[in-house]
Amino acid sequence: MTDNAPRRAPDLAAFAAITDAVEAGAGLPEILRSAARALDASLILIDRSATVLAVAARSPADERSLMRDTDDVTTVELKVAESPVGQLRMRTREGTPDGALLRLVTTLIASEVERVRAPARASEEAAASFQRAVLSRRIEDRDDLTARGK
Repeated sequence: MTDNAPRRAPDLAAFAAITDAVEAGAGLPEILRSAARALDASLILIDRSATVLAVAARSPADERSLMRDTDDVTTVELKVAESPVGQLRMRTREGTPDGALLRLVTTLIASEVERVRAPARASEEAAASFQRAVLSRRIEDRDDLTARGK
């Protein structure tokens, strides 16, 4: 399909499968597989610390080429409220998906990454806050220090 060729109409049922997966709490792998079907693409989801969270590729070779970021791979930065949460690497099978639909799908995926990772980040922030308080001697009461440490 060339850029001048008419685009085929999107399969809205395929997009509904993404929202169904999100609503059901199916997890990032199932959401990514649904997105791959809807976009007719191979996808790899990477969080902001460069950890691969999910893969929806046709083969291990396809997955490796997505990781290498070859010429036919499109990288979409995922953000929630202007904060980066990761990236989606994509290789489509039949041309570029409609921009609005791609943005809808990537926004859903970004939101789900943020939702899944939020508890871990909150726990890390609480631990860092406790360490700062201990090192700056802001917690003076020994019992309070012990309770917060636990």
